[in-house]
Amino acid sequence: MSEATTISAMLKSISQGPAWHGPSVMEVLEGVSASQAAQKPLADVHSIWEILLHINAWQNFTLRVAHGGEGMALQGEADWPTVPEKPTEDKWRAAQLNFESGGQEIREHIMHFDDARMHATVPGRDFPMKVLLHGIVHHNLYHCGQIAVLKKAL
Repeated sequence: MSEATTISAMLKSISQGPAWHGPSVMEVLEGVSASQAAQKPLADVHSIWEILLHINAWQNFTLRVAHGGEGMALQGEADWPTVPEKPTEDKWRAAQLNFESGGQEIREHIMHFDDARMHATVPGRDFPMKVLLHGIVHHNLYHCGQIAVLKKAL
């Protein structure tokens, strides 16, 4: 199995399931309403919605870099976008759809990467593309755990 195929399969598994570790991101988000997603049940932590927007931001970053864009890290609002002032179910569902489509775009795009592309240095960074792609898998999985804890705290 190629590196691209492996990463694509891992990203799909942790996003949609079945995941080896437990529930996927979408499985953890099941049953979470917009009002619940916007709540902060624990002091000094991000909400579920904020975390999902953050995941989406880094998926979009990864996709941009995979298409040859600059690899400078996200900061401020670009890193942690704000939840809409009026948290509606439609806006919450749109954030979830953005997560799903962003992951799918990454998976489909990297399937065309050969070993040379996987080992090429990310523009503006000092690590190869395969590190970035494994990183988005780890990033999403890390935040999946945070979302699971916050969901229980609700």
